[in-house]
Amino acid sequence: MSSSLTAVVVLVTLLHVGAFAVMIWIRVRRTEADDTPGRRASTTPCAVCGEPATHRSYDGRDPDQQYDPHTGRYWSADMAHYPPLCAAH
Repeated sequence: MSSSLTAVVVLVTLLHVGAFAVMIWIRVRRTEADDTPGRRASTTPCAVCGEPATHRSYDGRDPDQQYDPHTGRYWSADMAHYPPLCAAH
């Protein structure tokens, strides 16, 4: 009985170590987007100055804009009215 329990413990431990190794490999492996170190492949330029964009902001030009009474802000369902902007803009 003791040897079968030991075998089960060893097999479960090996299974956990294998799963851990696969999780580390998935986390660390290079993907297609990692073509250059330190840069994202999908860097979008700012619509105003051309620097790398950090966010998008509503431009207020949608004729069908919506109003959110909870925040008091207008918004648009059309992503064309959210140009990419850098931190300065």
